[in-house]
Amino acid sequence: MKWIFLSGILFSVVAVADDRSFEPPEVRCLNDHTIPLIKTTIPAKKLVDDAWVQCKPELDEWMKLQESLPEEMKQNMRRQLYDFYIRMIEKRRQFEARQPA
Repeated sequence: MKWIFLSGILFSVVAVADDRSFEPPEVRCLNDHTIPLIKTTIPAKKLVDDAWVQCKPELDEWMKLQESLPEEMKQNMRRQLYDFYIRMIEKRRQFEARQPA
């Protein structure tokens, strides 16, 4: 009986859990504003710039969590996240361009 109960709970949790439930808010927002537009012809930098503007509240909150870090480290993290999204879009577009239609 105990195993049936535990199995029921496990399946309920799996069924309800969102695949993206462990993403931080800033990543979820950036993904929501970039990934659906990967197949467009909009330049990657413009996509990321637009997403950065739309996700400003989430990104500002993320920066608040980093207040105690040295300024150089914060700027480096911000730049790396920004560059990551540009590279991710460009690589995905290159990959999809090589796929047979």
